[in-house]
Amino acid sequence: MSAKASTTARSLAWLMCLAAIFVCAVGAWAQQMERAWAWQNPLPQGNAIYAVRFAPDKLTGWAVGADGVILRTKDGGFRWQEQHAATPVALYGLFVRDAKRAVAVGARGQVLTTDNGGSRWVLRQTGVKDHLFSVAFAADALRGWAVGSYGQIVKTADGGRTWTAQKSGVRAHLFSVSFADAGVGAAVGDAGALVTTRDGGATWTDRSVTPGLPFPSVAFARGSRKAVAVGLGGTI
Repeated sequence: MSAKASTTARSLAWLMCLAAIFVCAVGAWAQQMERAWAWQNPLPQGNAIYAVRFAPDKLTGWAVGADGVILRTKDGGFRWQEQHAATPVALYGLFVRDAKRAVAVGARGQVLTTDNGGSRWVLRQTGVKDHLFSVAFAADALRGWAVGSYGQIVKTADGGRTWTAQKSGVRAHLFSVSFADAGVGAAVGDAGALVTTRDGGATWTDRSVTPGLPFPSVAFARGSRKAVAVGLGGTI
């Protein structure tokens, strides 16, 4: 073998060694990442998930989504079990009071409640057919509000069993609702829509931003009557 051929062979050997080291390093990194993150979807199902909320114990939680899917976890989200939703429509919003009680809202004005940890979900009548995207409750977990398409707002005073419609004063889709207490609340939505109330929704005031981008979410700071709404384009 010539000196040139010998040098080429040694170079190829070094390149193969470096490639092997690289592959091993990538494999080790991938295994480490797999230990840090656990892939939860599509197990136990593959539908889109639109909302997830946890009980105060931080272990029990629910997730809801397309085609009426409801999932429940009892270990902080490591394992999930599918529950029977009693509806085929999409569920968009969720409120969890504790490990036993929860409320889900969704398409066609449908509301589901459970008081036994999800062993049984009950379909409640709201009297509306518009989609409901978000639900929020006061601290007593009895008085609550759900908002949805075309400015729809419905209220409950018994934990979600019965609902009555309220007038928001807007026709824009409302995507999110939040309440500081049983009186003060706000809802936001499409095209800068923003409505507020100080009397539990008996009256709503239109404070929409015009022209405005959609506001997907609004929330009150804990223990405060000040709310923050966030929107597209970095709007706050």
